[in-house]
Amino acid sequence: MNVFRNNSTDAAYNIGLEEKIFEEFCGDEEFFMLWRNANAVIVGSNQVIENEVDLEYAKHHGISIVRRKTGGGAVYHDLGNVNYTYISKNVSEFGNFLVFAQPVIDFLQSRGVDARHIGKNDIGINDGTTDRKISGTAQRVKDGYILHHGTLMFDVDITVLEKVLTPDPAKLTSKGIKSVRSRVCNISEYLPISRDEFWEEICRHFNAERDVSEYIQ
Repeated sequence: MNVFRNNSTDAAYNIGLEEKIFEEFCGDEEFFMLWRNANAVIVGSNQVIENEVDLEYAKHHGISIVRRKTGGGAVYHDLGNVNYTYISKNVSEFGNFLVFAQPVIDFLQSRGVDARHIGKNDIGINDGTTDRKISGTAQRVKDGYILHHGTLMFDVDITVLEKVLTPDPAKLTSKGIKSVRSRVCNISEYLPISRDEFWEEICRHFNAERDVSEYIQ
């Protein structure tokens, strides 16, 4: 597997780069990339932005809005969030989110975090009462290849997340969730290190020593 770290934090560039790599990917070698975005909302391929994002709040706080080509919900990114991208020919596993998320779960468990697969496509931590989400994932298939990408909330500013994302309250109610805050949590609540230390640890764990720029030259 080719493993890279992407040192850019520009959300529009990073989403575009991920798509470019996927569109041009060929061969049997698998690809894995770790990356982070500065303040941004990443919306799913079929979402109506005005229904998901407080546009005035985003504009006032310099939060960019970028659309991805995978489905799923809108997510807020800042530098307290780590993203990962996995591309392979293993298209038979499309829809099997656990098989691609398991290495990330294994990493967290190796650091003493009781991470587990929850729901269809999330990773969470049980706080003793309920499962709280720390990661969402999405997939896409094209020309015999699958792209699986996900988030890892290490110490995301949840106050900003709550204000910039405007999910339909009926969706939360239907799932028995009182608020976005009650549904999610940060890994840092269970792993007392800094966000930069977490970034370096996950890069070392996956041997992501090369910048992705080496891959796209």
